[in-house]
Amino acid sequence: MKKIAFILVALVASVFQAEAQERKLLTAGTDVPVVATEGINADVLKEGEMIEMMTADDVKLESGEIAIPKGSQVSARVRTGLHQRVLTNQKRRLIIDIKEVKLPNGKKVALTNGVASFTVGKDTGDLDAVPLKHAKSKKYLIPTDYVMHAKVDVSVDISK
Repeated sequence: MKKIAFILVALVASVFQAEAQERKLLTAGTDVPVVATEGINADVLKEGEMIEMMTADDVKLESGEIAIPKGSQVSARVRTGLHQRVLTNQKRRLIIDIKEVKLPNGKKVALTNGVASFTVGKDTGDLDAVPLKHAKSKKYLIPTDYVMHAKVDVSVDISK
């Protein structure tokens, strides 16, 4: 009887150990590099509007396995549009907050600390602001070669 109990305990322990090894944990604070998709017109964006971006590179787990593939869908919200000014002498600025990334399995992971500031000119006095790309059609586009960085907000088990 003791032998059967020992075998059952060992079997249950091995099942739990296998499950723990299969878990894939994307830890809080993991860097998620983000770029704009082609052709996001900054002139028409309004406060609160959601825009789609994408991951600039693969994001890997500590094991080296890819957790978020390059090109994954990222959602961002416009905090202030170019036409919103608090002060009359304030330079036009677009500020976006990177909110979440969609994983290949459909799960969404909340992101934090992903704020990007864009301006229409280079001499804005704001060293952190990135100049928007001026297109021939007199509109401003978010540059697709500028990598923004957000962080995973809370640790997430991304196992299937």
